[in-house]
Amino acid sequence: MKKQHLIALLFIFCIQKGWSQKEGNQWFFATYCGMDFNSGAPVNLPGGQTNTSEGSASVADGNGNLLFYTDGITIWNKNHLAMPNGFALGGGISSTQSAVILKLPGSANSYYVFTVNENFGTIGYSIVDMTLQGGNGDVTTKNAFIASNVAEKICAIRHANNIDWWIIVHNNTINEYSAYLLTSAGLTLTPVNSVGLNLTSNSFIGYLEANGAGTTIAAAFWNDVVEFQIYDFDDATGTITNPLTMPYHPYSSGAYGVEFSPSGQYLYTTLITPGEVRQYDLWAGNNAAILASEVLVGTCSNSFNGGMSLAPDGKIYIAQYNIKYLAVINNPDAPGLACNFVDLGYNLGAGTGSLGIPNFPSDIFSLKINASPLCFGDTTIFSIDDSTGYVAISWDFGDPGSGNNSAYTYLASHIFTSAGTYNVTVIVVYANSVSDTLNYPVTIELPPVINLGVDTALCNGQTLTLNAGSGYASYMWQNSSTLSTYTATVGGTYFVEVASAAGCKGADSIDVTFSACAGPLAALSSSDTLWCDKTCIDFFDLSQNNPTSWTWYFQGASPSTSTDQNPTGICYNNYGSFDVTLVACNAAGCDSLYLNDFVTEFQLPLPPTISYSNDTLYASPAFAYQWFNTNNVNLVLSTNNYFVPVVDGNYFVLGFDSNGCATPSATFGFYTGINNYTYNSNDVILTPVDGGNYFSLQIISNQHLKNLSLIDVAGKQINLTSYNGDGDRKFILDLNNVNKGVYFVKVEFDNYSSIRRLIKL
Repeated sequence: MKKQHLIALLFIFCIQKGWSQKEGNQWFFATYCGMDFNSGAPVNLPGGQTNTSEGSASVADGNGNLLFYTDGITIWNKNHLAMPNGFALGGGISSTQSAVILKLPGSANSYYVFTVNENFGTIGYSIVDMTLQGGNGDVTTKNAFIASNVAEKICAIRHANNIDWWIIVHNNTINEYSAYLLTSAGLTLTPVNSVGLNLTSNSFIGYLEANGAGTTIAAAFWNDVVEFQIYDFDDATGTITNPLTMPYHPYSSGAYGVEFSPSGQYLYTTLITPGEVRQYDLWAGNNAAILASEVLVGTCSNSFNGGMSLAPDGKIYIAQYNIKYLAVINNPDAPGLACNFVDLGYNLGAGTGSLGIPNFPSDIFSLKINASPLCFGDTTIFSIDDSTGYVAISWDFGDPGSGNNSAYTYLASHIFTSAGTYNVTVIVVYANSVSDTLNYPVTIELPPVINLGVDTALCNGQTLTLNAGSGYASYMWQNSSTLSTYTATVGGTYFVEVASAAGCKGADSIDVTFSACAGPLAALSSSDTLWCDKTCIDFFDLSQNNPTSWTWYFQGASPSTSTDQNPTGICYNNYGSFDVTLVACNAAGCDSLYLNDFVTEFQLPLPPTISYSNDTLYASPAFAYQWFNTNNVNLVLSTNNYFVPVVDGNYFVLGFDSNGCATPSATFGFYTGINNYTYNSNDVILTPVDGGNYFSLQIISNQHLKNLSLIDVAGKQINLTSYNGDGDRKFILDLNNVNKGVYFVKVEFDNYSSIRRLIKL
């Protein structure tokens, strides 16, 4: 964990109170266990049908009334009866977190049930429609496949937009965490992948949980050298980074449970045996300080504890296998032993515990702020979603420049000074002197800018489609139409008002008049009419009298026709001259314009070749010439058919034809400024003598000479006169009859190796 990431956790949710998010108030798990948190303190519930050794999930409505629950295999409704199509789901009776339930964003009645089965199994989903079976619900989609070879751990985190969901699993095929996004449009099957672990042995077992803010996740790996890890989570992008590995406890048989305190400051972990529960302070500072903060806060007498879950009463409940008690952490946001761990803290009554406890979305027990509208210039109204039980409330709108930055009522209002994002903080104090602090980012938008266009005059019989833009939450036209577009057929003033999802409104109007019109007069232009080589051009309509439709015909082009007013990307793939035709129409009639050979495409000439004689370069015949040095292609050196270089370099020439089309030659290297020099290497020594008319070639290597040759820059072999200067190891090259220029001496040895050396004359 990076320290700067932990700072974000300081802006937290709730501490020890009757939580207002009641969807998590009904628990069904283990062997016929049930708990009801609606009264504040948990009460045992009869009738539950679960009989599972590990994972389960349940969901209630906003008032805390049970909707349904599951062990990942069967879905039971509020009457504890299996839904007609709720059998044989893809979870497992021995899957750590067999299921998690999420309401589809934007829906009041559709729920996604995500399931993972045992070992390295599959993740899939089923969809429950609560309008079916008389409001008791039924499964409309079952076991839709998502991915295979995933560990039996799954968690759900609210997206940064506070609407959508991230569903996180560990995929062992790619040794990565995979985050799938659930939106109002459904599940995106292409995940965001982040580096994970190469899971071994039984390390697919163990919980995966997130803090209420959705910024940190923790994972347990049973029977692995890595027991627990924590990571930073980006709830906007779905990426997981900065793993921190907790200390390994060699006497343990396996890591299993993880859970965060309500504030997110403390992480709790469980070891299946010997039943130990540890606390880590995630706000201690750097990684070393976090690891050093480890405290053993308690040991379960059963010596076989399992999963943990934060509850609506702000406590953390810990599963214990095959006994009728849950362990309880009564004050999870207190440091060390002050957290008040109680071994046999809650009696399950007729039920019997197992390793599992219900799996909930990360923010289900978090206090929420409501704010609307979020539009610059409007008054934004704030409230919390729990209007009872508190004795004091304090708001800070994060806008000190407004001069009115605070309020002390349940319903608070504020006008922000500009568009942008503000950190709004609310502190709620309850009768028992416990306080909650919640930070909520509020983005104030500028009003939508709508442009229906300028006032328009049309011909009788024409229509005008007005477009208010896409992506707004609502539209209202002058006749109460709610579509994003409106077609004007008669004269008058047209008006539209739009509203964004944040409640921001924008409006515009336009006057449209109709009258008798003359027929169009077709006219056109193009981006080019004469060019060299194959290319694509654009055409432009210049017709008069307001045509409303256009038909273009392009001889020899692709495409050969178009109905656009101004066609673009018309490509000519053959050489020659071609006709263009435009037919422009309006309500009064049509007019055609035919242009014979309007565009011409010339073929490029063949590239010229360069030859040389002494100090001059010559180009093969062309209509015109331009010489260049490759070091400065912007500088024309000559426009003759020849060029005399004055510096060493690489040269090329453009050869033009009578149409003005040009093709470059190949680059030609030319060297001037004759200098005597000595060239030494490990194999030969090449030394000019007698002013450069002769060269001494001495063989240094142990190889024997096979052949000597002289080659010009064009690769042509030149007659070479040579004679021994000192036995068979030294030779004199006579170059008196060789023209001035640049050459290569090629030395070939009897072992078939050879050496080339450059000389200048």
